Amino acid sequence: MDSATNSLIFSNVEMEETETLLLLDDVKDTAQNVLKYWDFEIQPSRAHVLFSANYTKGYRYSFKADYYIHNLKTKITTPLISDQRGDIQYAGWSTTGDRIAFVRGNDLYIWSSGKVTRITHDGGVDIFNAVPDWVYEEEIYGDTKTLWWSPDGQYLAFLRMNETGVPTYTVPYYQAGQDVAPGYPLNLDIRYPKVGEANPTTTFHLFKVGEERAVKVEFESFEPHDRLITEVAWVTDDHSHVVFRTMNRVQDLEKLVLVDVNAGAKTRVIRERDGTDGWIDNNLAITYIPNSNPPSYLDLSDHSGYTHIYLYSRDGSFPPKPLTSGNWEVTSVSKIDIKRGIVYYISTERDSTERHLYSVSLTNPGTEKTNLVDVKTPGYWDASFSTGGGYYLLSYNGPNIPWQKLYSISADGSKRTLVRTVQDNIALKARLAEYKLPQSRWSKLKHPSGVELNVLERLPAKFNPKKKYPVLFNIYGGPGSQETGKQFRSVGWDMYVGSDPELEYIVLAIDNRGTGYKGRAFRAPITRQLGKLETQDQIFAAKEWAKKDYIDEKHIVIWGWSYGGYLASKVIEANTEANIFSRGLITAPVSDWRFYDTLYTERYMKTLEDNAEGYRTSAVVDVTGFKSVRGGVLVQHGTGDDNVHFQNSAALVDTLMRQGVTPEKLRVQWFTDSDHTIRRVGQNRFLYRQLTDELFEEKRWKKEKKHQWDKK
Repeated sequence: MDSATNSLIFSNVEMEETETLLLLDDVKDTAQNVLKYWDFEIQPSRAHVLFSANYTKGYRYSFKADYYIHNLKTKITTPLISDQRGDIQYAGWSTTGDRIAFVRGNDLYIWSSGKVTRITHDGGVDIFNAVPDWVYEEEIYGDTKTLWWSPDGQYLAFLRMNETGVPTYTVPYYQAGQDVAPGYPLNLDIRYPKVGEANPTTTFHLFKVGEERAVKVEFESFEPHDRLITEVAWVTDDHSHVVFRTMNRVQDLEKLVLVDVNAGAKTRVIRERDGTDGWIDNNLAITYIPNSNPPSYLDLSDHSGYTHIYLYSRDGSFPPKPLTSGNWEVTSVSKIDIKRGIVYYISTERDSTERHLYSVSLTNPGTEKTNLVDVKTPGYWDASFSTGGGYYLLSYNGPNIPWQKLYSISADGSKRTLVRTVQDNIALKARLAEYKLPQSRWSKLKHPSGVELNVLERLPAKFNPKKKYPVLFNIYGGPGSQETGKQFRSVGWDMYVGSDPELEYIVLAIDNRGTGYKGRAFRAPITRQLGKLETQDQIFAAKEWAKKDYIDEKHIVIWGWSYGGYLASKVIEANTEANIFSRGLITAPVSDWRFYDTLYTERYMKTLEDNAEGYRTSAVVDVTGFKSVRGGVLVQHGTGDDNVHFQNSAALVDTLMRQGVTPEKLRVQWFTDSDHTIRRVGQNRFLYRQLTDELFEEKRWKKEKKHQWDKK
């Protein structure tokens, strides 16, 4: 994108040439006005560009829009369909670029040279074809679509979700998107399966181009009510085979089902795994190896105790072969280079808080890996490779100022040559040098259980080890997450509270047990008991930091959002004995896991029927710590939160009030109609100013004479 000329530029790094693909002023809507587009996708042949416009946000990933096809040769722009009304849920080119699959009204269509074919006819309120419902979008795919073209573009695989029987949760919007509230709120009904309730029933379908209708593929794995389809991938050079991963409801058993398309969609289970010591992560990492013989694919698995790359044969002709191994984890496969026989990947081999780029032989598993970046120094790297594997864009993402460089790779893969620096961020470096910003330092905290906890400590800009500073524990702590990674930290609120001379807080992040990138033995112990070990670890860390000479042990605040809000609540609940935390800031928390969705909660807690005691103890119910915490707590939540429902904070506050938590210990702030991000009409600014006020009040707190009613 060239903002100066308002054009799309195509750069050929091999020929070192650039060309203007199109002038965006040439793209017009049906009224012949310049199209105010939201996003675009270039056809593989580069003859057309598909634009989305008239965007309306759905949930976290989903949205609706109008779509336009722009012909680069004729400069003519035409709507995807003539009667679109900002109601298309997804549209995208096929793998071969000669068709567009799109979804409207939960039904699947295919566009080809101006002709539209309707593939499904049952889409509606309860039936989702080729797009996910709320819970699959949020917890499984993190995407707007559940459709996959075959490599040759002749078949389309997709999922159908039936929400009949899934209970409805109603989210009221009091302003209803207006400046002046209507007499009645606008109610949004969401099929939202909470713990113990019915999940959507999901089925797998195939459509052959040229046919009139799709075919439902019958298969055996788990019972329909106990079955999730969590990944789909074509494992062929054409359309002969497609595989999909199924899991049981609580996601600790899995079966991979292979479909032989040319044999009448015959199916068989080709892999199984028992992960009942915890849960099985859905890495969405199945990647076919083109032109492999026998046909093979790569996948990530932590069955050895750490997440690594494995080579699998499609037909089971050889046992799985590990391409990587060790007490560290592969976070992603960056590229499979068939021509050079190399697999590139990102891993935590140097440290669990870091990411380095390596390569390993695809043809000779077990041979020594190659380091593509400096592994002797801390770093957080990523890489994007060209289709042919001859070039890659290397991104240094921290801990220092990020930069990007383009490299070429020799024909045998042994040599890498710098082509040019794409972004050096010198201007950013100079700009940041003008400010006094907190300094980050990383460390390990030895826990009594024997594990090490990763710690990120941000020290005030003018840190003096002879002074004493208040502390803010900025926590998340959810399963598989990481807050202590060594990526570059943008200037945000946590940096502000360490820079403001009236605040000068030390900000701490602790990755407790259950968080990611330290192996299965570190993650799995939280199974069936969310909130228990995480709380112990945060309190342990606070006690250890309180012993340090530069810490003001009387002013240790804890704040978290979402899972972090839940964990902050559990920490305050358990704060009675040590009373180490002086104030709690709780934003958009879960307060009782019975209120959250099945696919996330039951993955870790299992079913309510099977683990009633675990659910009881994981809920925030004991108010003793809330009564004793000196500075009290602030609870914040958006009333329009479709993810962590406002119900959680409403129930928490009701519990606190009913059991005698007094007004000076409890402050509550709702944000009208805001979702989980709390960004509606300037509310995000209000939220952070309120948090800042809390920290300011905490720092200047002095024991005042109590009012008469506080003595009673």
